[in-house]
Amino acid sequence: MAEVEKIEEVVVPGKRLGRHIDHEAIRNARPFARRAAVPVVSKTWARDIPILDQGDVGSCTGNAMDGALGTDPIYETLPANHPVLDENEALKLYSEAEVILGDGPYPPNDDGATGAAVAEAAEDDGLIKGYNHYTDLDSMLQALMDAPVIVGINWYTSFDTPAADGTIVIAKGATVRGGHEVLCRIVDVENQMLGFDNSWGTSYGVNGSFKMSYATMTELFKEDGDCTEPIPLAAPAPTPTPTPTPTPTPTPVLVAVPQCVGLTAGAAHNKIVKAGLVPVAARGQRASWVCTATNPVAGTMVSKGSNVTIIAPKPHRHWYDWIVALILG
Repeated sequence: MAEVEKIEEVVVPGKRLGRHIDHEAIRNARPFARRAAVPVVSKTWARDIPILDQGDVGSCTGNAMDGALGTDPIYETLPANHPVLDENEALKLYSEAEVILGDGPYPPNDDGATGAAVAEAAEDDGLIKGYNHYTDLDSMLQALMDAPVIVGINWYTSFDTPAADGTIVIAKGATVRGGHEVLCRIVDVENQMLGFDNSWGTSYGVNGSFKMSYATMTELFKEDGDCTEPIPLAAPAPTPTPTPTPTPTPTPVLVAVPQCVGLTAGAAHNKIVKAGLVPVAARGQRASWVCTATNPVAGTMVSKGSNVTIIAPKPHRHWYDWIVALILG
């Protein structure tokens, strides 16, 4: 089950949101590495389907993915019998994403979803080969050199009303109204701008589209924004990101080193090395924790090359009481 943080939405009729944060996907995201990096150039991917309108349903993730499927080059690779990429298909993808997250289906549930979940739904339906997940602008730009992407961001109140040219900014005093998923299909290198399609009909922005600066997108990435790259069916499948294996926490074992009793830190260090021990950092222990002759056995030494940290109690002024070896497993 994904680790999803639900973003509370302040509902504005006709401008519904519905994107949530998938912390597991964000944690496992890696920089773009599907191929060698190429120069970023201005690019506009042609959209082959109309701008959609999610109405008063929180289905922005399904709408964004539906828009990506309806944009070249992904659209060109779809099976001949692919579904009509309209609002019904957007709601179907949204419902499937909700089921993946354990909140579906829609209807009756309308609990929002994530970019990763809706990409998984499109993959399960045989509409894309897979997807990659990014959390930085450079990776997003590299992905946009190959195809459109969908982006999950915090949606600020100032984004509800773009400028005349469609630009949105995080205005002074603006607050986060919820989370939104949108389609990005335009890169304007000269002006450092990105172009997006919304899913609120053609009355929003410029015929349903808007744009934001690289700087604004970078700021939104810092706020747990993410970018999902759908891989077209004709492209090589993405390499799965390996799940990191947790490192077990070893159980420390204290070993007395009476040979170092009463020595300064420098002299103790030299004596430990000469005895075949491996000194590392001196921190975190108190003199009262030092083991004596009964627990463990006094005089026990550790062979060189073992995973050992030599611990000295930190002085209040200029003295050290004891030296012990802390064996980390």
